[in-house]
Amino acid sequence: MTLLPIAVFFVATALCYGLALPLVRGRKSRENEIFSDGRYRPLVFGPLTRALAGLVPCNAVSKANVRKDLQRAGFYHRYAFEEFASLRNATSVGWLLLLGTLIVASTDLDPSTEMKLAAIGVFGALLFYGVPALILRAKAKARLQRIQDSLPDALDMITMCMAGGLPLQRTLIRVSTELDATHCDLARELRILGRHMEAGSLDAALTQFADRVDTPDVQSLTAMVRQTDSHGSSVAAAFEQFGDGLRRGMRHRAEERGNKTAIKMLMPLVFCLAPPVYMLLLTPAVMELSNFVVRENQEGGILVPASLGTEESLADRFTAPVWEDTRR
Repeated sequence: MTLLPIAVFFVATALCYGLALPLVRGRKSRENEIFSDGRYRPLVFGPLTRALAGLVPCNAVSKANVRKDLQRAGFYHRYAFEEFASLRNATSVGWLLLLGTLIVASTDLDPSTEMKLAAIGVFGALLFYGVPALILRAKAKARLQRIQDSLPDALDMITMCMAGGLPLQRTLIRVSTELDATHCDLARELRILGRHMEAGSLDAALTQFADRVDTPDVQSLTAMVRQTDSHGSSVAAAFEQFGDGLRRGMRHRAEERGNKTAIKMLMPLVFCLAPPVYMLLLTPAVMELSNFVVRENQEGGILVPASLGTEESLADRFTAPVWEDTRR
């Protein structure tokens, strides 16, 4: 009977999670929503989204970090932080409320089981509150890595377009269109950069681009474009040189990762491959030694101690043939 409330608890939790999962999927900002004229899609919880977002207090530093991770992960919705916070708070608080209801409704639980359920509830609430931030950070890191890996191809296309006579703004729009099929993340960022250039200056657009895509290569690219534009130099040549430098850097990082692989494979080699090798080499010798010990410990074997006065000693057993040969 004590297992029935626990089973009901986990079944209800799984059902709540299954109902909340469709609300989480597909919330990334689409292209028409990013460039829409003030029209936004409905929020995940509707009018209750902001109220649920403020259910658990969050300081300004944490809020700024979450907003930055949301932008890096591609969530550009105006209320992206409110949606993220509402989902996190709803799952955490809902877990605690469900657990409390289960403990109160169950009348045949002993105190030890109630303490275990309370501990499971607190651990689950902390897990539901902390894991979404980790998942969001991982998604942001993966997206930034994809953008950084696709930069050399985009720079080659920008160089060719600008060498053909297109201005930088039209070049970004053209390249973003061509990259939609292969590098959609960078294509979206370039399209946003081109729209910011239409609305303001190049320097402000590059500053916002570097803030959204916070990687060393993008920071160096924006600094190079600012310097080239201020000095009146050829932007196409600068893009070409920077693209070559990016490829050299990627090749050096690949060689570095390849050199580290040998060190990383040392521990699996020692703990996974060395024991079978030692077993194959030493097992025949160990088996032969074991058979020898068993055989010679039987009656008449050389390892059986001789009895005083009834049998020959071990020394006599070995020296008798030699003494007989000598006497003859």
